Amino acid sequence: MRWPAVVPAVTSVVVLAGGLALFKWGHGTLRGFGGDVLIVVLMVAGLAALRLGTARQRLVGVGIFAVGTELFQGLGLVGKDSHWLLHLTLGSTFDPWDLVAYALGLGVAAVLERAWGPLA
Repeated sequence: MRWPAVVPAVTSVVVLAGGLALFKWGHGTLRGFGGDVLIVVLMVAGLAALRLGTARQRLVGVGIFAVGTELFQGLGLVGKDSHWLLHLTLGSTFDPWDLVAYALGLGVAAVLERAWGPLA
């Protein structure tokens, strides 16, 4: 079955809304881990909605970006006194559990990519 490109766009909006709700009302591990899972799904769905790359390219590209960002955090360049936007977009501390969350998010995104099939 072929899906129109609007399906990943709607998915992006739904995942973003879920992420914002998690940010507002979530706590502790659920908020951090769940947010990391959702951000990966959001990025893949957004790229799919824009029809950028193939499914494999989107998954690999987002995976490399997510792992690279996590490794960047390990350098300790974003300090506690850094602007809140840096903390929101890059994070400030390396956490190996984030890599697990990214892998789960990529798994969910791969299932979605397979369900979408070739975008019309």
